[in-house]
Amino acid sequence: MQGTRDEPVRTAVVGSADDRERLAAALSGDDAVAVVEHGGLDRLAEGSTTEVDCIVCPTGADYERTRETDPAVGVVVVAEGVERAVLERVVGDPRAVHVHPGGDLATILPLQVDRLADRPASTTAWRLADFADEAVVEFDPETLALRDANERFHDRWGWDPADLTDATVRDLLVTDITEELRGRGRGADGEEHLEWIDPDADPVETMVERARGGNYETREWHCTDADGAAFKTAVDLLVDDRAGTGYLVADVPTPESGREADPHARDEAAMLRSLVEHVPMSVYFKDTRSRHVLVSEDVVEPFIESPEGKILHTPEDVVGKTDFDLYEGDNAAAAVADDRAVIESGEPIRDRAEHAQPPNGQDLFFRTTKAPWYDSEGRARGIVGVTVDVSEQKRRERELDRQNERLEEFAGILSHDLRNPLNVAKSRLDLYWRSGDESELEEVAAMHDRIEAIVDEVLTYAREGSHIDELEWITGVDQAETAWNAVDTGDAALTTDWAYSIRGDADRLGRLFENCFRNAVEHGSTSGRPGGDDAVTVRVGTLAETDPGFYVEDDGPGVPEDVRERVFERGVSSEEGGTGFGLAIVAEIADAHGWEVRATESETGGARFEVTGVTRGDELES
Repeated sequence: MQGTRDEPVRTAVVGSADDRERLAAALSGDDAVAVVEHGGLDRLAEGSTTEVDCIVCPTGADYERTRETDPAVGVVVVAEGVERAVLERVVGDPRAVHVHPGGDLATILPLQVDRLADRPASTTAWRLADFADEAVVEFDPETLALRDANERFHDRWGWDPADLTDATVRDLLVTDITEELRGRGRGADGEEHLEWIDPDADPVETMVERARGGNYETREWHCTDADGAAFKTAVDLLVDDRAGTGYLVADVPTPESGREADPHARDEAAMLRSLVEHVPMSVYFKDTRSRHVLVSEDVVEPFIESPEGKILHTPEDVVGKTDFDLYEGDNAAAAVADDRAVIESGEPIRDRAEHAQPPNGQDLFFRTTKAPWYDSEGRARGIVGVTVDVSEQKRRERELDRQNERLEEFAGILSHDLRNPLNVAKSRLDLYWRSGDESELEEVAAMHDRIEAIVDEVLTYAREGSHIDELEWITGVDQAETAWNAVDTGDAALTTDWAYSIRGDADRLGRLFENCFRNAVEHGSTSGRPGGDDAVTVRVGTLAETDPGFYVEDDGPGVPEDVRERVFERGVSSEEGGTGFGLAIVAEIADAHGWEVRATESETGGARFEVTGVTRGDELES
């Protein structure tokens, strides 16, 4: 890329004194541009535009006034917040270009001035060769084939000169991040320029076409070098149609020197320490192999139990380990796959809902965000993640839903369950007043008893199903035996086979057992078993360790299969005069703990109720 310099481009800088000083400063370091005019457009309107090759202005209004005076002179609009109508005219003007003031003006502005001044192609090539800190690649605008590149490009991409053969501009990137993020940051600096990206067109072709039209645009690309290491870079494209060539200019950051002595760098390190040590959320950095390199205290709060049963208490216990060392296989595989997707695409995962079931604990719910972690040179080092525990929020939401459902149920009880006996009592009392038959009063008294029983059951139903604030480790056997003694079980017998402690509310577990025992005795004593033995045997025990929980079963007639799905609904009862609250209260108690209960059949054909989702504790002594 060689050429000869021509006469400097005569450039007029207009606008306020501050704007002129700023824009002239961006041009002053380039000896191919000569600033010949500092002033307003009024002076240029007198005919002096014929004495300049290009005008640099800081507002869209200045562009409009320039075009009223001279429709052919080159104009560079260095402004943000340009009205859409004006910006459309600038974009459609082959002799004008819009430059965002937030870019590297000292590099970009002279290039655009030089291009609009109709400089010979050799001048553009010569000036591009002066880029000492940028990677520069020459390419064919028609085929996008790469032709040549400077040393900075080969260092950055890790390519050999021979690698340019048969390669195109598309081979230089993995993702055009600017195009991918189009429209996601309304109101952000430079967001208005994203509107000009055609979402249905190839991002590289779109960028080349805009460069042909003289529209400067910086894109952020996610790339990989020859070794597969990912990095980000800011890319500009310049196209010289007269010469039939294009140039790609990519930012190549250099490591900052003397950073250790920079007080701001020490502040950043202190801020990072404060973040990982004190902010009450899980913050972690992982490298490209998903190994933890830095984690916050909250990651191990209160502890992590590895798949092998090892307890990890401190951040140092986690550093160097992958998710497979810390968590169950499927969850670990999903997390590592997410890490890889974030690194390869350069796009974050935002606020993803996650669920975990510890071996010996309640369900846990989280919201996780992961983003790429880049070093000072823009190379992908791994990911940074933030995970927030929302388990308590989920439990509160669930409790609120349950309360709303129960309010609807209580309204149904008032309108139906209590109204029926009240209506019966009222009608029987009317008959008594008309006939004087005191037998009607017996039915009135029975209805009052019925109402009292319903009220008592409703109070129990509400009380036992309310939110549980404090849980404790309980044996289960003690609660079962106490409940058995509290129920009129007659000749029935109880056996237990309880292997481990569980976490729950002792009083409510006792109430659950009472209702299950009462149900077994009331429905099992008329079983008519062979041998004439009508006394039911009830068995209580724990489930297998793979699915922690417990069961209550009997050797009675069992629950008909067609009603097992409805047996826990309020009002379902096979006993005449029954309130239908017994097993409904069992379901409420289980739900208040976060457990699940289902009806099935015991080995003897009797009823069996299994409660799962229980937090398992230590094994009990024999």
